[in-house]
Amino acid sequence: KTKATIFAERIGVKDFNASQGWMEKFGKRHCIKMNRIHGEAGSTDIESLQIDKAAIKEKIEGYSARDIYNFDETALFYAAPPRTTISHQKFSGWKDNKKRLTVGLLCNADGTDKWSDVLMIGHARRPNCFNKNNKKQEASDHGFSMYHYNSNAWMTRSIFHVFLRRFDHAMKAQKRKVLLILDNFSGHIVDYTPTNVELLFLPPNTTSHLQPLDGGIIRAFKAYFKRKQYAKAYQYIGMIQNGNQDKIGPIDKIFEIDQLWAMKWIREAWESVSAKTIENCWNATIFRFIEDEDSEGSSKIIYWS
Repeated sequence: KTKATIFAERIGVKDFNASQGWMEKFGKRHCIKMNRIHGEAGSTDIESLQIDKAAIKEKIEGYSARDIYNFDETALFYAAPPRTTISHQKFSGWKDNKKRLTVGLLCNADGTDKWSDVLMIGHARRPNCFNKNNKKQEASDHGFSMYHYNSNAWMTRSIFHVFLRRFDHAMKAQKRKVLLILDNFSGHIVDYTPTNVELLFLPPNTTSHLQPLDGGIIRAFKAYFKRKQYAKAYQYIGMIQNGNQDKIGPIDKIFEIDQLWAMKWIREAWESVSAKTIENCWNATIFRFIEDEDSEGSSKIIYWS
């Protein structure tokens, strides 16, 4: 779409709109479609699971939407090439780049409160990108106070313990009692009893169906991140076309970025996710699951205010 817009400007076509409809017709005319380079596993059938819906509903109904939160972590392979592309035929793609950060996201049900200080977990205490003039710099020197590290860049109980204490203290300072919805990952079970945060653990194998962050919010966050990565790659492609490949290296490196760059984009991408997107995902997952039945037997979705 970006390239089509540029071509339209170059040849003097006015009022051109590279819409989704235009893109689909363009693909049909030239036999081009989006091909997935890697497949994905199917999801669990929630109807086959034994879930105590009444217990979940009872806990949630005790709080307003503003005071119901969801936390989840996700792996972000920040330098990996895309898994889909437009092409005439399928192909194997480039070798996967395994550089990763684990990102922990927190938001409430009405979308008015999502922590801008995103939790991030990397491999190294002082990645090369933090070095400046041979000075050893911490992530906090760049404004990332919730950066942790371990050899796998994974969430651990000790890291979640720090996060939960911080969140609990923040709610206590605001004199609020809130509900925090979590999946049943063992790393979320820590030796700490919050005073202002009640924990609600979702049943096993229900994350993709019940957890709002996994029901579209994380996908939106990653889309905003990838948009930044692809815009940068597009600039590099332009440099290659103009004969400046020596300045950026091999073509298969155009999607690579350093960790500090990725961390800044993570924060910007999370800030770009709208309150409306967050609210819609809550209503499409956990709130839909515990919907009430009216007197005539038809369902109605509960919307908390």
